[in-house]
Amino acid sequence: MYGQAPPQAWSADGLAARSPPLRAAASLASPAAPDALASAWKHVRNVVSADSRPADLYDLLSHSWPSLVRPLSPVISEMPGMVLERYNACQTVAFCGVFPEIKRAWASVDNSLFLWRFDKWWIVLLGVCCSRGPGGGGDDCEEVTLQPLPLYSVPADNVTMVTVSSTADGRIFLGGADGHLYELQYSAGDSWRSKRCQKVCHTGGLRQLLPSFLPSFLFGSPSALVEICVDNQRHFLYTRSQSSVLQVFDLGADGKAAPSKAAESSEFLHDAARALGGRDVFGRGGGDRKGAAVVYMAPIPPSQSHRLHLLTVTADGRRVYWGAASSRYGSDPAGPRPDRLRAEVARQAMPSAVAGGGRIGAGGTHGPARGLEVVAAHYSNGVLLLAEAAPGESRTRLFMLSRDLTIPPVGTATGTHVAVAGLREAVSQLEVHTPGEACAIRSVPRPPPLLLGGLLEAVAVRDELTTQNLGPAPCFVMVTTAGVLEMEKMRPVDVLAQLLEQRDAAKLEVFFKSYGSGEAAAMCILLATAGPPQASASVVAQAKGALDNPRLCGEPQLRDAADGMAAAPAFGAAPGASADDGLASGFDMGAVVPVAEPEWSGAHHGLCLYASRVLQAVWDEQVVVPMRSSPQLLKSKLSPEALQSLEDKLRALDAFLVDYLHRRRGRRPVGGAGTAADGGVLPTAKRQRLEDAQQAELKRTEGVRVLVARAAEACFLLRVLSEHNVGRLAARLEEGVRSQLRSLRFREWVASEDGDGVATQLISVLVAEHLLSTGGVAEDLAAALQRGCGSYFKEDDKLYYQACGLLQRAEAAAAMADREVLTREAVSLMLRVPLACDLGQVVPQLAYLRAVQAIVDLPLRKAAALDPHNVAAQLGPEGEAAAQRRDEACYQHTMAVLRLLIDRSAVTPALEALGKSLSDSERAAFCTQLLAHAAAAADPLFHDALYATLVQLKAVKELLSLDTPYLEAYLIRGGGLLGAAPGASVGPLSAGQVAHVEVLARFYISRHEYAKAAQVYELLADRASGPGEQAVSLEQREEHYQAAVLQAKSYGDAELLDRLESKARICSLQQRLANCLAAAARSAPDEVAREEAEAAVSELQAVPKPLEALYNDFAIPSQNWLLCLEMVHLAHFSDRTYVSQLWDLALKEVWLQQWAGGSGAAAADDGGGSEERRAAAALDECCRCVENLGEQFYPNDNSFPAAHVLMRLEQAAAGSWPSHTGVLLDSDRLLRAMVGACKGSYDAVVRVYESLLSVRGGDDAGDALHAPSLRLRLLRSLAALIAAAKDKLLDRAPGAAFGGYRGGRREAGLLAAACEAYAAEARRLLPAAEAEQLAAQFDALLTALQPLVGGFRAIAY
Repeated sequence: MYGQAPPQAWSADGLAARSPPLRAAASLASPAAPDALASAWKHVRNVVSADSRPADLYDLLSHSWPSLVRPLSPVISEMPGMVLERYNACQTVAFCGVFPEIKRAWASVDNSLFLWRFDKWWIVLLGVCCSRGPGGGGDDCEEVTLQPLPLYSVPADNVTMVTVSSTADGRIFLGGADGHLYELQYSAGDSWRSKRCQKVCHTGGLRQLLPSFLPSFLFGSPSALVEICVDNQRHFLYTRSQSSVLQVFDLGADGKAAPSKAAESSEFLHDAARALGGRDVFGRGGGDRKGAAVVYMAPIPPSQSHRLHLLTVTADGRRVYWGAASSRYGSDPAGPRPDRLRAEVARQAMPSAVAGGGRIGAGGTHGPARGLEVVAAHYSNGVLLLAEAAPGESRTRLFMLSRDLTIPPVGTATGTHVAVAGLREAVSQLEVHTPGEACAIRSVPRPPPLLLGGLLEAVAVRDELTTQNLGPAPCFVMVTTAGVLEMEKMRPVDVLAQLLEQRDAAKLEVFFKSYGSGEAAAMCILLATAGPPQASASVVAQAKGALDNPRLCGEPQLRDAADGMAAAPAFGAAPGASADDGLASGFDMGAVVPVAEPEWSGAHHGLCLYASRVLQAVWDEQVVVPMRSSPQLLKSKLSPEALQSLEDKLRALDAFLVDYLHRRRGRRPVGGAGTAADGGVLPTAKRQRLEDAQQAELKRTEGVRVLVARAAEACFLLRVLSEHNVGRLAARLEEGVRSQLRSLRFREWVASEDGDGVATQLISVLVAEHLLSTGGVAEDLAAALQRGCGSYFKEDDKLYYQACGLLQRAEAAAAMADREVLTREAVSLMLRVPLACDLGQVVPQLAYLRAVQAIVDLPLRKAAALDPHNVAAQLGPEGEAAAQRRDEACYQHTMAVLRLLIDRSAVTPALEALGKSLSDSERAAFCTQLLAHAAAAADPLFHDALYATLVQLKAVKELLSLDTPYLEAYLIRGGGLLGAAPGASVGPLSAGQVAHVEVLARFYISRHEYAKAAQVYELLADRASGPGEQAVSLEQREEHYQAAVLQAKSYGDAELLDRLESKARICSLQQRLANCLAAAARSAPDEVAREEAEAAVSELQAVPKPLEALYNDFAIPSQNWLLCLEMVHLAHFSDRTYVSQLWDLALKEVWLQQWAGGSGAAAADDGGGSEERRAAAALDECCRCVENLGEQFYPNDNSFPAAHVLMRLEQAAAGSWPSHTGVLLDSDRLLRAMVGACKGSYDAVVRVYESLLSVRGGDDAGDALHAPSLRLRLLRSLAALIAAAKDKLLDRAPGAAFGGYRGGRREAGLLAAACEAYAAEARRLLPAAEAEQLAAQFDALLTALQPLVGGFRAIAY
């Protein structure tokens, strides 16, 4: 054997029934069931069902927004001295701004350009190309260099360009002081069709063709374009002129078309007053036009709204939201195209009462105590920054407006979720003194979260509560005339961290009430699982304490009728909100009573929120996607860095939950030990409900922990596969598994059997490659996989791959002894962990190493482990399914080797090496050994698989050589004969079942049980026919009957033999009858006759018919008289008169068919004698028919009335029957036919003639026989017959004395007596001359017979 035997009971994979012990490590020791993991995710999503429904900005405006702003440095970064010095000497014009993408501020003074890094205290003068610092240090924007490009320059044509903007794909648009929109087009080459660099005016029209002095003279002074902004998602371009004229252009669905003007708003105040709330904000279009001048505009991305497309801010802080397309959605992938520019919503400016911080709503009509002087603004991700020039001071005040997130969402009629009836905003003012006047504000691009990539914008606008789990706080930079200031918007979690650091219980309680306990708990979990610098150790401790505080997070509760029908507000809901819409009094007995879950605590709600937000970004993503360069190859959709980031978050959450569950299990709920929160005693029932609710929540929390741990391990495994080129690994998978991998999503990778199966296959390929590259050593990779993804790669897997390494080393070993030792050790390890073994890989290796016994033992061991309770042995669907699983997963691998050994063509890719390594002798010896080991197995199901394989391969010899007790029962069961009685009908049977039955018959023959073999063949012949492969032809039935007859003869049972021979003859008749009807169908004169014949053929071929049915229902209606004669003979019919009539019909049909068939040939013959030839041919066919049937029927006088048949033949030869032809033919042919029909007995034919000649008159037949011509013909035929008989007697025993042959003398004496008697009869006939001549013949024959007779004298003849 291969090592010690395994233990009697194998531990099953899965979670234990009781809670597992707490472990320091966060990995799963054993995988949870996919259903349990899916249920955990469903529970998480149910708890946070309202969290995933974003609000449209239009809904918030037409019916809300909290945050604080803080500087990143305590002082402003002043302008570099070089810039200030040049600015003081400015002669013409100076501008400044910021390039946040490369972390540079810029200033242009006259013809000089300055760039410097605003987050560092040093200056770089010029910059175009960004790179890392010397030695690769610093970030990607560490160094900037300028490369002048003189080839890319164009003349300005005396037009001052006031503003510049570019699209995401590199298009550059310019706004001119002449009010026109220009585009700087550039390309890599220069040709006669297009220049390398050119300036194109998109709005000039005919005006650009006129002289330069005419436009101002004819059309007035133009208004300069002072701002251009591009919606890179919708491909809209907006322009703003100095006079607040707004225009929208369409860049095409792909953003590459020339700008096409779609709409314009030339009267801003008039259009804004028509918006929703416009009259309250702008009056009726009049008012302060200076304060209503537009100073800033920004596109609104589709992630925020499908109806609103543009935001404009006036000089006094009022806002107008515009729509540029009439339809919200379009058939184009880029969305609807612009066709208008209409003010949709107007919003009041920030009131002076909240300038120091507060909230504003949509319903107020506050006007500013004084007009704001907005000098710069910026809008992104729902945050609006306004920079105001402080009156009378050389400084800037900065305000930030953002959505107030402390208002929990409620539903609206539009189907989205908004906070309240209106957009509520939180206003914050930067408290740091900001000298100088603001010139520009921009958001600093932040690296997108690895888990979202380009989807950050789409998620960020929903609310900050989601994005704070994924990315850093948003940062902004403002450039003033005095310097550059960086700042960031504090997220709610940052506010919570400050409160936890301050340990202010009152403020913390207000925070939980404001955001809801669920959201606040989710933020606590975020801090508890985060490390420095986001959260210090004290913040982490305080966050854990807040989650354990029932005053903040509450306790889970169970409610029933005793507690009242009204439900308590859900955790996370707004204070005072009702939990249900109404109450129904009474009890409805027809209503379905739902199984109520507990009212979860805020901590559990927060856990589900946090877990959902961490996983939702990848949960529905595909695991792999095709590569762009090679679509047939696959790659991981998530980068290794993203997977590492997600894994770190999940590992941290898992470790937190382990500690959290430990604390919760050791804590009693409020009111524990029978004491209420106020010191009173709780009722026993309510105390029990509290404990039950806590246990239910602990169970759910444990489920979430298992899900989180499994997802972390899934990330680890996917990252390892990506690092080892998952596309190459996938290419080695089978096509079916590879197809599954292509469509697999992350949720299935985590929580489905398909995902687990694909992961197992990929691990197998990964370890196989590692074993191949390391020479059979995989301990390092196995240890890493076991640590990182223990639920995918268990201890059993480690042992299995260790055994695989030993097998690989055995294949490479040169010495036979070393190979056997390594193989034995590997098999010993595999027998310990059979469930981990991939038999599809291992069995071919074992076969190549000639480990014959292991090829049988290992699949048997795995089958026993797969079905420890032997369910496969039970009857019913469950047993059949278990048996099929065992066969497919275990037994078929051994059978594949056996197929290759028996049939060379049955090679598989895995067994190709084995097939090439075997010679004919080795193949035969290997097959013999394998069959011997297989026959010794004690598993009946394995024997079934073995027998089925041998039957399929038609290896009957090998099958019957097996000495096993299961074979007969299997063949009976496999052939569908279970419970079948001899002579009973079975079936229909498939081709496989028929093969099993035929092998069963040979099985009985090999054991000399011929009677059983005959019965089996009889069952095969009698079986019912079916469609397709279940159809049985009459030829097959006849073959089986003949085989049954042969076995019955071997057995010697006369009764059985008679029954089987009768069935065989009936089947033969049925087949011939079907053939005749088929021929009749082919030559049918009309469609009706053809269909009737075909229907009769189909019925005959369907099932064996009894003889009576064949005769009455088919043979008689089809007038097949020859077969009728055979049927009445087989039925031992005794009515000679009826049979004689059948003979008449049969001979008449044969004669007429031959006579009619020969008429065409006779007509074509120009010579004479055509009638004689037709008559001779017809007589010859009748004689042949008599000869054939007579051999079967003789000496049965009932079936073969020889006298009547001979009379009809003589009449036909005389030309008087069946029709009068007048053609006389000799009797030679009919005499040979009669002798043949009587099986060569001349004496019998002589007696037939004597019976005819002795018939008396009185009826038609007797009168016809007494006609002189016919009687003379009969005597002449009799003379010819006696002459032939004499010649035969003379030919007997030429070397012996004839007189010693008593039988011959007796026959000669009888013939002589007949000659003597019929010579006298002939002399009495007329005409006398012919009669005398005939009598002379008889006398001559008598004389010739006398020497043969000797002393024998016939007494009477």
